[in-house]
Amino acid sequence: MNQNPAFDSSIPVLTEVVLEPAPAELAPAEPPAAGPVAEPVAGPDWDALELRIIERILAQLQPQLDAVVRNALASAGDQIHIALRQTVVQMVAQQIAAVQK
Repeated sequence: MNQNPAFDSSIPVLTEVVLEPAPAELAPAEPPAAGPVAEPVAGPDWDALELRIIERILAQLQPQLDAVVRNALASAGDQIHIALRQTVVQMVAQQIAAVQK
């Protein structure tokens, strides 16, 4: 089986993120009691479920995001340092040339 070269095995797939014990509200409801009127069973709290999934995904991806940001900042700092050094060298060379004339 060929692996997709763009697939990063360190990033969890959705099934790895969502696997957790079902809370009581998501467990199958017991059949309603026998009687003339049965109360409707409340559905799952989709907003709470979505929030838990988002929190788990962010918690798992945060170290990778931190590393990307850290590398980007380091690279930007290196580029600024190089550009600043070149600018200072050029300015000093121009001032020396102006004094020599």
